[in-house]
Amino acid sequence: MGKVLTILAHGDADGVCSAALVKAALGSKYDEVRVVFTHPVDLVKDFREFAAGDVYIVDVAIDEKYFSEAREALPSHRGRVVYIDHHPLPGEIPGIEIFHEEGASVSELTYRMLAGLLPRRMSRVALYGAISDYMDYTEWVQSALLQWDKRIVYFESGVLMQGLERARKDHEFKREVVDHLTRGGAPSAMNRLLRLAEEQAKINEALTEWVEKNAVVKGAVAYVVNPPGPLGLAANLARGIREAPVGLAAEERGDIYVLSLRSIGVDLNAFLREFARKYDVSGGGHKNAAGGRVPKSLFEKLIDELNWYISRQRQGLVSSQ
Repeated sequence: MGKVLTILAHGDADGVCSAALVKAALGSKYDEVRVVFTHPVDLVKDFREFAAGDVYIVDVAIDEKYFSEAREALPSHRGRVVYIDHHPLPGEIPGIEIFHEEGASVSELTYRMLAGLLPRRMSRVALYGAISDYMDYTEWVQSALLQWDKRIVYFESGVLMQGLERARKDHEFKREVVDHLTRGGAPSAMNRLLRLAEEQAKINEALTEWVEKNAVVKGAVAYVVNPPGPLGLAANLARGIREAPVGLAAEERGDIYVLSLRSIGVDLNAFLREFARKYDVSGGGHKNAAGGRVPKSLFEKLIDELNWYISRQRQGLVSSQ
C-alpha cells in the first residue's frame, strides 16, 4: 500500500468544502486519498475503522459522551492526525495537531491553514462552506468576497447546501462533489446537484407551512416532532415563527429522539454538554446551533431543564453570549 491520506469529514456543505480543500492542497503528495463522511456520535468508531496513513478530521465535533474514547483513540494512531474544527472543545487531546477557532467556518479555517498550497480560485470553495454554515460575517469572508461577485458565490452556495441536504446519506455522490470542488468546479455545473437543490427547495417550502401549523411552545422553547424536512431548518423555523429564544426539532429513531436546536442568545452547547454529562447521553455543538440524541423518556425533561437554564441565564446566574 502506498502513502495514504484519510479525510474524515462532516457531510454538510462546510464539511464537504473542507474535505475538498484538504484534497486539493495535499492530494498530489499521496498515492491514495480516502474521504469518509462521519458525525460526532460515530467519529471514534469510524476513525478506528477507516483511519489509514495521515488523517485530517474536518468539521466533526467531538461528542461529550465519547470524549474520553476520542482522547485515547486519536493520539494512538501511527500516522499524522490533524483536527480542524470550530465547535467548542470538551477538553484537551494531546498528541495530535489541532487547528481550532470558534466563530469561523471550518472551510475558512482549512483554507487559511493550507492557503500556501492552494490556487486563489479555491477561496470560492471556502466561501461556499462559510456561507452555508451561517459564518459569512468574518473578516476573512468579507475580504475574500471582494475578489468575486458575491451574488454568484451566494447562488452557488445555495445550490451546494440544498443539493447536499437532499442527497442525505449518499456518501458516494458526496465524494463526487468533493472531487468536483477539488477541481475548482462550480456546484451548479453538476446537473444532479442542481436538480437535488431544486427538489430540496420545494421540500423546504412545504416544511415552512408544516412548522407554522405544528410548532408547540413550552416556555421559551418552540419545538416540533418528526418534521417532514431537515431537522436544523425545522428548529430554526420553529424558533423564528413562534418568536422563541430556542427552536428544537426532534426525529424518532426507535427508542430515541435525534435532536437539532437553534437559538438566539442561549448557549446551546453549554446546556447540552451539561445535560449529556448528567444523563449519559450525546449532545453539543455551537452556541447557536447544536444537536444531540436522547431516549424518548428524557425528552420532556430536556425541555424543562432547557427552560430552567434559560430562566437562570435571564437572571444572570449563567453566562449568556
